[in-house]
Amino acid sequence: MAIVSIAVFSFASCEDDLSEVGSNIVDNNNFNAKLFDASSITATTKKLNKVQTNVLSSYAVGIYSDPFYGKKTANLVTQLGLQTLDPDFGDSPVVDSVVMSIPYFSTVTAQNATETTYKLDSVYGSSPVKLSIYQSNYFLRSIDPNDDYNPQAYYSNQTDLFENNLEAEPLAVIDEFLASPRPSYYIQEGTDGKNDTIAAAPRLKLMLDNDFFKEKIIDHEGTPELLSNSNFQNYFRGLYFKTEAIQGENGAYTFLDFSQHANSFSLINDANITIYYHTDYGNGNVNATYTLRFGSAIVNTFENENNDVPSNQNLYVRGGQGSMAEVDVFTNEEQLDSIRNQNWLVNEANLTFYVNQEEITESSKEPLRLFIYDIKNKIILKDYSYDITANDNNPDASRQIHLAPLATDSNGNRYYKIRLTEYVNDIINNDSTNTRLGVVVTQNVNIANQLKADVEDDETITTIPSTSIISPEGTVLYGTQAPNEAKKLKLNIFYTEPK
Repeated sequence: MAIVSIAVFSFASCEDDLSEVGSNIVDNNNFNAKLFDASSITATTKKLNKVQTNVLSSYAVGIYSDPFYGKKTANLVTQLGLQTLDPDFGDSPVVDSVVMSIPYFSTVTAQNATETTYKLDSVYGSSPVKLSIYQSNYFLRSIDPNDDYNPQAYYSNQTDLFENNLEAEPLAVIDEFLASPRPSYYIQEGTDGKNDTIAAAPRLKLMLDNDFFKEKIIDHEGTPELLSNSNFQNYFRGLYFKTEAIQGENGAYTFLDFSQHANSFSLINDANITIYYHTDYGNGNVNATYTLRFGSAIVNTFENENNDVPSNQNLYVRGGQGSMAEVDVFTNEEQLDSIRNQNWLVNEANLTFYVNQEEITESSKEPLRLFIYDIKNKIILKDYSYDITANDNNPDASRQIHLAPLATDSNGNRYYKIRLTEYVNDIINNDSTNTRLGVVVTQNVNIANQLKADVEDDETITTIPSTSIISPEGTVLYGTQAPNEAKKLKLNIFYTEPK
């Protein structure tokens, strides 16, 4: 039988810390808990060759400049959809203007009778990029005929595929695009027939070419192209948002809110392209609008300045088409059998990942949270579901027991602590064999769905949490071979033995 090394500590003062773990707590103010931290574990970095980037919860354009990993560029391609099928544009319609409006993610910070101020929630960086909008000629499918007609997956590494199918000239160019927290304003006819100025949340608002949309939309009244969205999306296949760096600028990375309010479509609240025109409907000249929504198919593509992942003992964890860590918490079967035979009551189990601060010197560039999942079953852990701090309305404050935010100890060392009590208890006491865990950065711990991924030299990992795909950030963590013993990655198990 393998020998299990054990350290013993008195935990008379630790009841408060342990009491939040759940059902495995010993109800005794003066029990002795033991610490086992000699589990044979492995931790390695896995490079992501590509990740699925459609059906995300949010999409980005821009450039993220990381002091360690370099620059990451995000472009996107999107379908458009008709708000109203088979539209009637009246007699001799004339297009007055075409406005593309896509909200940023923002929060109200102050409000009074005359003014509302906002802060932007999802912009990284503070210098401009060049943003160009092109007509795309690539057809975005909803199902994949080459995969038994399952939902179509598109990937982060398909930049060339989309850019080889663009019209030569852009529809619009913003030479210096930088998201602003200023409100956006609209002119809207009030109930008294007079025009009112309406303030809306900050957004990307851009004038597009009148003649293009008159020819593409207005002049096609009564044609099959405007009878259904499937016809339209084959005819007008979408738009491509291309980001380019400005010399001498680090750029900014901006998330755009393409969400739609299905029950109450609003020109102001929803992302859309609105054609303003005047026409004759038989009762004189009237002003009218026709709106194009952004379609259900949107794809981000990513380009990394540096795609190399070092092969040393550090763990390189980076969002998007980056890299992840794989941790196997019990690699010695004989040792695990020895532990199981002792029938431990697991009070707490955790992994503590220390940041390599020689590599990651700017704490402001680090992700606030990490996310962990079961690689084999492609699911979240039981500890995630049991975490009593879950908060659907505030991801930053959510699941802080299982996925504790980045913290700093009394010596200035930054670390992430991931609690795995229920997971480890199932391995020890319920003979679970799922000991391989994936560790990624996260943009939002409340987003737990997984999407497809291709991992270099490892066909056993086929999905990663979509929240990691969204995140532009990265970090470098110490693994199991850290030169400083105190910063080595270990599985710490606090347990009591049966009487």
